[in-house]
Amino acid sequence: MSDSRRPRVLIVNAYVDPWRSAAPMRLFIPRAMAPYYLAGRFCRDRTDVRVHDEVNHGALLDPRLFEWPDLVVLSGLTAAFDRARQLAACFRHARPGVAIAIGGPIARALPGLCATVFDYVCQGDVESLDDLIDDALGAGRRAEDPGPRFDLVGWSYGLGFVETTRNCNFSCAFCSLTGENRPYRSYSSDEISRQFRAMGRVQMLMVLDNNLYGSNRADFERRVDLIGAHWRRGDFRGWGALVTGDFFKNPDNLARVAANGCKALFSGVESFDPVVLKSFNKRQSLSSDPATLARLCAEHGVLFDYGMMLDFGQQTVAEVDGQIDTLLASTDTPLPALLSLTIPILGTPYFDEAARAGRLMPNLRLSDLDGQKLVEWPKEPLERVVPYVADLLRFRGRKTALLRHAVRHAWSRRSSFDVTQSMISLLGPLVRYGGSLRVGSIRQIRQSWREPRRTYCAMSDPPSVAYRPPRHLPERFARDFEPLYVTDGAGRLTEELQAATAGNR
Repeated sequence: MSDSRRPRVLIVNAYVDPWRSAAPMRLFIPRAMAPYYLAGRFCRDRTDVRVHDEVNHGALLDPRLFEWPDLVVLSGLTAAFDRARQLAACFRHARPGVAIAIGGPIARALPGLCATVFDYVCQGDVESLDDLIDDALGAGRRAEDPGPRFDLVGWSYGLGFVETTRNCNFSCAFCSLTGENRPYRSYSSDEISRQFRAMGRVQMLMVLDNNLYGSNRADFERRVDLIGAHWRRGDFRGWGALVTGDFFKNPDNLARVAANGCKALFSGVESFDPVVLKSFNKRQSLSSDPATLARLCAEHGVLFDYGMMLDFGQQTVAEVDGQIDTLLASTDTPLPALLSLTIPILGTPYFDEAARAGRLMPNLRLSDLDGQKLVEWPKEPLERVVPYVADLLRFRGRKTALLRHAVRHAWSRRSSFDVTQSMISLLGPLVRYGGSLRVGSIRQIRQSWREPRRTYCAMSDPPSVAYRPPRHLPERFARDFEPLYVTDGAGRLTEELQAATAGNR
């Protein structure tokens, strides 16, 4: 790269929307922050850096952006491998000679396959980008004092983001972090403070840790006290974080975070069935009753949110339906912030066990593993389960009950929450399950109209229109728009996938 021109770098979070929309998903919180941490590794004075997040900005369809970069850095969840490959083809056609790198979960799950598609494969954390920068752009393009580029985030509803730890100290069978087997570690106070300086003042702070609590109580207290010091200084009005179920076993933990400005906590309850939790190796959540935890949090002025996964391989429609009806009838219990089907994420113990047991459906694409369609054989006949899933994920037939619950739950917490918390409590479930209008560019809206109707079952769900190569692409790029299949017609792992993952673990 010539020293006479600043190299142009585009960092892309690849994503294919399971709800069949190419428009931006502006209300999805938390936003993907990895691209902005990656952007901070580049020297501001000697590179031009942009970020495109296909969740927050919508599908990347602008031909001018495909022609712009000298270096593209792609990231995303494992299921976005196909999308990353499609984007690489578009960039290479628009700008021959562009260097394309892949990192994050995709690179760690499929390093060998990625090496045949992309120019650089980064399997490490954000720091591993430094060697790539030197090789692709030349010396002097790295930041001397790296820090996240929060200035590139744009408007984010007054939210700021920091990270105080990496990875998780638990090994849930379904979690990609378990498959990657990377150690849990916390940041030093200096590292955390550097992020605060980059963030500046915001309305609310989200701590992006996979598990704020961790395995060292003294270190947890250090990090919470540091966040609290910034809160008392007026850098933000309050903050939220994700914690594991063991956090709530010591009442002092809740009191400590509340005293340091915490306004919201999220915990992965996942299932109300202890048998299901044990099968997930999620014993830390065996005592995580959302009604009890929500009440305890409210007593400290903290909003409680949680995730719920539905496993129709272990539960019947009647059992799941009864749980949902119980939630809707309970004013004290919030509805889950996340409602998903179980996802056998590639590289996890859960995926390996599902493959060995023959639970994976035939002709399964990697991109099908999005949590919004059946990908495993259910306990009951498909003709009973699939229509139920289609209705439940859209709360069809339950809209009135949804509205009634949201209003009553928010009203019941009015004495515990401030105005912002009350609005989140009221509007959160309505936005999640009530449906919302998403508006994007003309290209994004046109692509959304072309999307085939969802069937909520991987065996019948047609691929996204993103798999159709744009008309202007030469035939040599057609291979880049073919899906990576996880299983063959008999439900066995494909030879291509086995070759791609051989030796990973």
